[in-house]
Amino acid sequence: MRKYMILFVLCMMALFNIYAGGSNDSTAQTGKIPLRWLVHPAYSNAGTDPARTAYLNTAISDWQKKHPEVDLQVEIMSTNNNEAMARLLEQAAGGRAADVAMIDSFVFTNYMPYLKPLDQLLQSGGLNKDDFFPFSQALVRGVDGQFHGIQFTTDARVLFYRKDMVPVPPKTWEELLTVCTGLKAKGYDPILLPAGRAEGAMTTSVYPFFWGQGGVLVDEKGEAVFGAGENREKLLKVFQFIKQLVDSGYLPQRAATYAAESDLNAEVATGKTAMFLGGNWQVSQLKSIIGNEELEKWDVAPIPQNSGARETTCNGGWVWGIFTDDPQKQALAFDLVSSVYCSDVGMAKWTSVAGYLPTRKSIYDHPDYDKDRFTTAFRKIIESGGRLRPVADVYPKISLELQVALSSVVSGAKTPEQALSDAWFAVTGKR
Repeated sequence: MRKYMILFVLCMMALFNIYAGGSNDSTAQTGKIPLRWLVHPAYSNAGTDPARTAYLNTAISDWQKKHPEVDLQVEIMSTNNNEAMARLLEQAAGGRAADVAMIDSFVFTNYMPYLKPLDQLLQSGGLNKDDFFPFSQALVRGVDGQFHGIQFTTDARVLFYRKDMVPVPPKTWEELLTVCTGLKAKGYDPILLPAGRAEGAMTTSVYPFFWGQGGVLVDEKGEAVFGAGENREKLLKVFQFIKQLVDSGYLPQRAATYAAESDLNAEVATGKTAMFLGGNWQVSQLKSIIGNEELEKWDVAPIPQNSGARETTCNGGWVWGIFTDDPQKQALAFDLVSSVYCSDVGMAKWTSVAGYLPTRKSIYDHPDYDKDRFTTAFRKIIESGGRLRPVADVYPKISLELQVALSSVVSGAKTPEQALSDAWFAVTGKR
């Protein structure tokens, strides 16, 4: 019995070392350089998507063959992004962060004090900073002017429309209402959008409308300003317009139950939806759901805006950041993420198999990038109006309360005025 107990303990220790990515002692024994790599499961070869894992297995294996001196210690983060980012920030502040890690773009600047400048590595790796879209450059550039991260994926929110039902996509709210009138008379659901209590409802159904009018969520001090003065008026117009869509029967109240953009896919598959606000990644999803023939009926355009507002979309994505102080590990970490995700071939192949949009302009013309008929439109929309969510401690609270406000307006539980006032009070304590 004692023998089996010892064996059990040894097995548990071995499993712990595997889960934790190995140990310095084991590394010392092998003589290899330990490199801790923190990655989201969906971006790792431990994911469930066959196309992604096939590419990553090959790309990571190729890199390891070129660097036999490295003991690559893979650490998988939680699928709860907020939890994972909070834990990483805590580790970074305590000097315990992985050597290289994925960081969600809308919280990236919180990590800036702990991240290493990458300009020299970018130059030696052949990555031109000016090749990145302006919003991506602004995100990762520190006060020293250098890049402190590499945004390697992005996305865009757009208007999807059936070409056979909507020959010319609407550009303004007024045009959208006019188009919806004819579609409703023919028995279609004219427009759908996610209006549930989730981040996707904000990035797709609220922020593009609000930002297009010049609205601001937080000021330069990071304090909430969305519910005061001109910002309140602009956000109120958004909620009033969405309520008008509901009251006219153009937007069904059940949209309040749709949290994410992909929740609309089942509705689209019925063939009764004429237009919807969604994300670029839904192209590949819909292809697998409705097939190429039905997908051919669809096209994309910028999200319609209030009269006089500018074309705007909300961009997301992830960023690689390097935390280690060791110059040798910095170079290895950069080479790893560049080879697999950020180089010409790496970004072209990864964004193709994963369904994301490249953050570098040149990749859209790369032979390894899997372009389709939507690609040009997505690129133009990003270039003309791409914006990122603000980085502020109060932002998660703002998002949560505006999610409640939007779903309340669409469900009919509150008026736009009451919903916005309640959200403002919940965030600031002000009426």
